[in-house]
Amino acid sequence: MKKGPWAYLLLTLTALKILGAVVGFAWTWGAVSETGEPTVLSPGILCLVMLSFAAVGLFLLTSGRSDDRALDLGAFFFVLATPFANRPLQAMATGAPPALAWPSLLLSVAAPDAFLAWFLWSFAQKFPNTLSSFRVQRLLIWGRRAALAAGILGFAWQFGRLLLVGLHGATTPAALAPPKPSYEYYGPLLPLSIFAFATLVWRTRGAVGEEGRRARLFVIALVAGIAPLFLDIVAESAIPAYRAYSSRGGHRELLSRVLLYPCLLTVPFTTTYAVVVGHLLNIRLIARKAVQYALARYSAICLAVVPLVALAVYLYLHRTLKILEIFSGPNLPLLGSAAAVGMAALRYRKTLLDSIDRHFFREQYDARQTLTMLVERIRATHGVLDLANLLCREADLALHPESVSLMAFEPRSGLLTDPKVRGRRLDASSALASLVASASEPLTVDLEDSRSPLAKLPEKDRYWLVDSGFRLVAPILARDGSLLGLIGLGEKKSGLPFFKEDRQLLRAIGSSAAWVLELEQSRSLGSSHKSWQEPVDREAVLPFPEPSAVAAELAKECPNCGRLYASYTVFCSHCSRRLEASHVPYVLPGKFRFEKRIGIGGMGVVYRGTDLSLGRPVAAKTLRRVSPEDAMRLRREARTAAAVSHPHLAPVYGMETWQGTPILVMELLEGGTLTQRIEGKRLESRETIELGIAMAEALEHLHASDILHRDIKPSNIGYTRDGIPKLMDFGIARVMFDLRSDSEIPSPTDPEDDSVLPPTSLWHHTPTSASMSKQLVGTLSYLSPEALNGQPADTSFDLWGLAIVLYECLLGRKIFSGGDIHQLMNRIRHGRVPEFAQVLPEHDALLGDFFRSALHRTINRRPASARELRERLTAVRLRPAS
Repeated sequence: MKKGPWAYLLLTLTALKILGAVVGFAWTWGAVSETGEPTVLSPGILCLVMLSFAAVGLFLLTSGRSDDRALDLGAFFFVLATPFANRPLQAMATGAPPALAWPSLLLSVAAPDAFLAWFLWSFAQKFPNTLSSFRVQRLLIWGRRAALAAGILGFAWQFGRLLLVGLHGATTPAALAPPKPSYEYYGPLLPLSIFAFATLVWRTRGAVGEEGRRARLFVIALVAGIAPLFLDIVAESAIPAYRAYSSRGGHRELLSRVLLYPCLLTVPFTTTYAVVVGHLLNIRLIARKAVQYALARYSAICLAVVPLVALAVYLYLHRTLKILEIFSGPNLPLLGSAAAVGMAALRYRKTLLDSIDRHFFREQYDARQTLTMLVERIRATHGVLDLANLLCREADLALHPESVSLMAFEPRSGLLTDPKVRGRRLDASSALASLVASASEPLTVDLEDSRSPLAKLPEKDRYWLVDSGFRLVAPILARDGSLLGLIGLGEKKSGLPFFKEDRQLLRAIGSSAAWVLELEQSRSLGSSHKSWQEPVDREAVLPFPEPSAVAAELAKECPNCGRLYASYTVFCSHCSRRLEASHVPYVLPGKFRFEKRIGIGGMGVVYRGTDLSLGRPVAAKTLRRVSPEDAMRLRREARTAAAVSHPHLAPVYGMETWQGTPILVMELLEGGTLTQRIEGKRLESRETIELGIAMAEALEHLHASDILHRDIKPSNIGYTRDGIPKLMDFGIARVMFDLRSDSEIPSPTDPEDDSVLPPTSLWHHTPTSASMSKQLVGTLSYLSPEALNGQPADTSFDLWGLAIVLYECLLGRKIFSGGDIHQLMNRIRHGRVPEFAQVLPEHDALLGDFFRSALHRTINRRPASARELRERLTAVRLRPAS
């Protein structure tokens, strides 16, 4: 969570309080209240409620680290479990030995639930992902601040009361402990929480599509489960007549057992269902899979146990009756069904559980069978290339990784080389090779984990790992312990991690492959075997295909036409110009070939290329060089972007890297860009409206997938050969700008160019220029006023940029350009857009109304979502010509 270390301390205190309460429930099971009468709710029900909320909160906190909404909601549920922990803790404080009494007293007084409203407001501020007006945003900010202040005061109030009791002479835990749990600090807390629930309900009204429907159902279920208990507490403290009614033991017990707590217990289940099945929040796939698996497995177990237990309880309760009386009458069919279901589930439980295992983890079952057979077939191969083909084919069928490679050691050159000529070679004397050779088991490639031994490798070796795309590296060792090769696997296409069984089978494969590689080395070198640690002749001929030297060298590029050639070429065959060194290789081994430079933008250079495996044309955008760790992060973001599909979104095929340079592989749009279409001319109003509707549809789809583009501009809108517009570079701008340093921010010497941001020195009027520079993402001329004012990014940023682009299509020129950079930023910040009727009087007035609304200086006067913007453009298009 991004709330500072004290938030972690608060959650740690919550965990300690819950653990202490579990001990207290065991200690005080069957205890009575302070009046000597049974408590309204049994310890079992209170413990069930507490553990239910603690479990779902812990699940969200541990599996939703990539989604702040999941963290806020998880913290809310986790803290909500603590009020049910007070009674057993107080019972231990008054009756347990001092070693338990003092910690129990302190935990009972601690009130992390005083911050319930703060966590709830934090969640309401981010959920759902819809645009809110300034008024609503201000309400959310002030609500969160008020809740935080109320939480601090309530937390301090509890310890202040304990201190006052101590000052009056109480020195033992029993004397210091209050007679019953005190919730006086709930006075301001509950109204703030109820107000936050109301705000959540109000905000979900603006959510669109299937995501919006799921969000509304989730919020309704959440409010229906929690609100009755909150309203009961508020009414009891504020309405004397209701307090008198609820003070009657029987009425109170009936109300709690029949309405309040049954409703409350639905919340953990509805939340788990919404997150796991409805994918409401972004939690890790493995966690979601694990919860689904646990629910299915325990449901199957309950199918066998519950009917038999119910039957045993029924027989015990009617133990005084005769057998004929028990198994007669209207209950006979029910008893027979329960016995039949229970016995059948018990008899076939192993088959049922195996079926569930196969359904959820079919990949592991298939992998076990396929890889076990592979171990037996390896020794029948002939040569290194045959071994590589067999291993890559079978490993791909078993584990479905994005890539599989066998790197075999050639003793004469001292290099680890891919026999299939698809990857960069690795020096066998490098630190990476030494680490792999000394590893006792396959190594997981996670450069962002500071504890990983791979994170301490030299930068050159870490770049090699990133360029190879490996997530798991397994050594192939000779009998003397020297390195014969390695097996590298890319990330699983399913997103699941590599399991322990996968690693064990991979070790077995490596052991079998070692026999083939040792035999091949002995054939190529005779009886004099060299290990990889010994000096070698690197000019020797390899016994299997060697990657072309051209593949690893920089290409030659024509400065005039942009065509690329092999490194040994001198002149361009098209325009006869002398070639210069490029920034990319001519061939990325096994991936694609660069052919021609087709564009230069603020984030990098775009080349036309060919996918060597599929034979399709692609566009490859080279981005600024980043660290190996950041390159791995970019790969993950590209995977997320590649999962989004829409007719007006240019598909992202993937992300490659070459010596630290990220290369984004996308669909090649042969119809050019919008920038090229509007150079020196204007678009017709009909074409502009159709373009706006298409782009609004694309943004609506992106926003529903929780992706902000944040760099809408003409050069990021391309056209297919058939003239279909498509939005490019979505999901990448944010990552690239998050990775930049202040020194890397380009200085816009010309405001007309495609530069993205001015240097941070221009932001001297802000509290910290560095913090502002990290918030700003996009091209200056298309940034919204809210972006320049430093507000958090939301969908309004994209809607403003699209409206500016459409206006420029009609104008035939940029709206914000020229003049001093400070004046330009002030014009954008104050939304000084040319009046439509003055600059474009020939167009329909309804179109002018659209732009006056979409580019209004006040955000709550603009379309609130991409859907609303599309609907307004559609209304303009459908208006009959006058």
